[in-house]
Amino acid sequence: MFGDVLFGILPLFLIMTVGYAASHASRFADNVEPALNTFVFYIALPALLFTVVADADPQSGVPLEFLLITTAATTVFAGLVGLLARYVLRQSLAQSLAMSLSTGFGNVSYLGIPVVLGVLGSSAGLAAGMGQLVHNVLFMVGFPVLAQLVLPTRRGGQRRRSPRTVAMTVRNALLRNPVTWAMLAGGAVLYFGWSLPDPVDRAAQILAAAAAPGALFTIGLSLRRTVHRIRGRAADQRSAARISLPAMVLMVLGKLLLLPALTVASLLWLAPDLDPLWFNTAVLMAAMPVSATAYIMAASETGDGEPTAVGIVLTCALAVLTLPTLAQLFLR
Repeated sequence: MFGDVLFGILPLFLIMTVGYAASHASRFADNVEPALNTFVFYIALPALLFTVVADADPQSGVPLEFLLITTAATTVFAGLVGLLARYVLRQSLAQSLAMSLSTGFGNVSYLGIPVVLGVLGSSAGLAAGMGQLVHNVLFMVGFPVLAQLVLPTRRGGQRRRSPRTVAMTVRNALLRNPVTWAMLAGGAVLYFGWSLPDPVDRAAQILAAAAAPGALFTIGLSLRRTVHRIRGRAADQRSAARISLPAMVLMVLGKLLLLPALTVASLLWLAPDLDPLWFNTAVLMAAMPVSATAYIMAASETGDGEPTAVGIVLTCALAVLTLPTLAQLFLR
């Protein structure tokens, strides 16, 4: 199993490496990454999720156990990490929230979906889509709302907490998310048994094929920016002091090993008969490295995104070994 998964995901990480190497070329200016990211997020990835949901087996459905256990295990783990960071590592409340986010929120869209499809095959498309949706909703809605409730002021003292800001956060994360609408559209096609016109279906398939390479290449491009950000901050002693070794060990080990292990234990305890495809998808999604979006959210909501940036680089580098190891130990 280790070798099968390793050779299954290795091409994906090689595409990320190509993206990182390309980011050093003058042809790939700073504006290339945002443009490619926009294409992947608003066009290619929604096309992929639309097609995999629309083509799913209507008889299989979505196991409720998968949704509940994935949500509960991830939420409980993120909460425990936050408490540990706050009361054992003595971090500030803002830093503890950032630790919870970074240790729980993996790159489930740009890396998780390609990994699940690469390891489990195209039949795991619906499971991959639902897995990324659970993680994204949990953190892209839950974390900003929580931050607004417990951190009511920005550093400048401006009030942040209000029913309107909370409602806008939920609206932006759900109603303005093209991935959500793509899955709803695919679900409608599946439920009503509609057949798309052949040109439309072929166009969707072509765009969907660009999602995985485009997303992985974009991750590689973003890593160079992340590395530069870390190096630029390293000279700042105040920034360096914020990145403590115990916190970084907790973030890396928690994201790559402890959260997947808790997910496995929860599944074996509460849903031992869960279909292997959904079981394996839940484990792989939990084992994804730290999401690049986590840095943006940590920086904007807590004012301290540098530890998350370091965590992104470290977990991306180590995931090529931890993912096959977890597959060998836990996948069915």
